[in-house]
Amino acid sequence: MIETRSYHPGDLTACLALFDSNVPQFFAPDERAQFVEFLENVPASDGTYLVLAQAGRVMACGGVAREPDTESAALTWGMVDRSQHRQGLGTRLTQARLTAAWAMPGIRRVILATSQHTAGFYRGFGFTLQATIPDGFAPGLDRCDMVLERDQI
Repeated sequence: MIETRSYHPGDLTACLALFDSNVPQFFAPDERAQFVEFLENVPASDGTYLVLAQAGRVMACGGVAREPDTESAALTWGMVDRSQHRQGLGTRLTQARLTAAWAMPGIRRVILATSQHTAGFYRGFGFTLQATIPDGFAPGLDRCDMVLERDQI
């Protein structure tokens, strides 16, 4: 059985292993330091950063954060262990994050920045592409800015 729960500091090493399993196709190596800093500042157990675990093994992680304009929430640092791709974990993680975003008072849209490799996955949830920045994350790793408006669901 797969458990969805809040991130806690003891998950740091496991989440970094997930990140490492997705380099270089989905993340640039130099993004790792940003991810470490992000994880070191996640408020424990507040439900803004989630992990999917099975038998104690973290298999996916990702979060949601309210944007400063207060009408948008952003999906943050979502990833699935590379060996577990195409097993439904990404779908489950995304659904959990969208549920958390829509539960935030006043949220009218969910945004994300992803790569060309996962933009199609998010289109399946109704996200639309707003902009593409070639090499926006790293050489060969384009940044795709996407949005899901509440009235689109």
